Amino acid sequence: MTIRIPKKSFIDRFLVLLGKKRAVRIPSAVYEKYGPYAYAKAEKESFWNALIRSKYRKPPAGWIYPEDFR
Repeated sequence: MTIRIPKKSFIDRFLVLLGKKRAVRIPSAVYEKYGPYAYAKAEKESFWNALIRSKYRKPPAGWIYPEDFR
C-alpha cells in the first residue's frame, strides 16, 4: 500500500515556531477494502488539538508524527 504524507502548510510551520508538532493518521480501512495495491492519503490532525497538546506529550493512539515515520 502506498501512503501519501501531506505536505507541510503554513499552519504546520507556525506550529514549529511554537515548538509543536502536528500528527497524521494512516487509514487502515483502505488496505482491508482494496488490498496491497491501494493508494491512500494520510489525514492531518486538527490544528487546535496540536496547539493545545504539550510539546513533550505523545500523539493520541492511532496517530504518528511524520518525522518519526520517515
